[in-house]
Amino acid sequence: MKLLFCAVPLAALCAGSAWAQVTTQADGKWRGLAGASFSSTSGNSSSNNLLLNIDMARKTEIDKISAGALANYGSSKVNGVKSTTSDKWGLNGQYDYNLTPQLFVFGKLGLEGDRVIDLTLRRTLGTGLGYKIINTPDNTFDVFAGVANTHSRYGSTQVIDGVSGSRFSTNSGLLGEESTHKLSDTVFFKQRIELYPRLSGDGGTLAKATANLGVNLSQTISLNVGLTNNYNSAPATGLKKNDTSLFTGLSVKLGG
Repeated sequence: MKLLFCAVPLAALCAGSAWAQVTTQADGKWRGLAGASFSSTSGNSSSNNLLLNIDMARKTEIDKISAGALANYGSSKVNGVKSTTSDKWGLNGQYDYNLTPQLFVFGKLGLEGDRVIDLTLRRTLGTGLGYKIINTPDNTFDVFAGVANTHSRYGSTQVIDGVSGSRFSTNSGLLGEESTHKLSDTVFFKQRIELYPRLSGDGGTLAKATANLGVNLSQTISLNVGLTNNYNSAPATGLKKNDTSLFTGLSVKLGG
């Protein structure tokens, strides 16, 4: 027996990056999306997985502020033995200041934790320059580059790239691109790729990729499919380099 259920979030109480596209009108108003996805299976084995997220943005002719949060919990039970398969959270924010209609400077902050891999806190600070190759109401495409510092703190001693400890710090470059596309009056797509090539310090090269497809069911609710992939070239001993997630759920528009 299987049960799959997608739930609408409880407004801003839901905590990442939402699947759907946030409206980017330059009028100084906060707009965003909050979403939820829940899946459950039962039988010889059972599993549950819940994802809550929110994504907000405020844009003017001069600057843009974007912020998001997520919480993801999953568990499974096999032969009566229950285990946690996912228990992670994340917060992110970015500020863009326009130097010209196309060129902008940015600063970004990311915080995340993952109890499954005993990651208490990972903090990433980044800054650099970006360029708006396409900037229309229906389609945008930005590229950006800069530098970043990542500090990771674990709850126990880990071995990463031959170094043993519970705290690791990495200085890296920052390369990436992001685009949003209105494919029709009801269908939209958003994707973002970030690459953090290691320059010095502990750890390896990090990469993050997201792709999100949404279909409007009404003026306030949309159905979304989201894919995320995080890559670490030098994970802690015993962990895989890739961490991929696929979710389907509903989101509701906020603000504006």
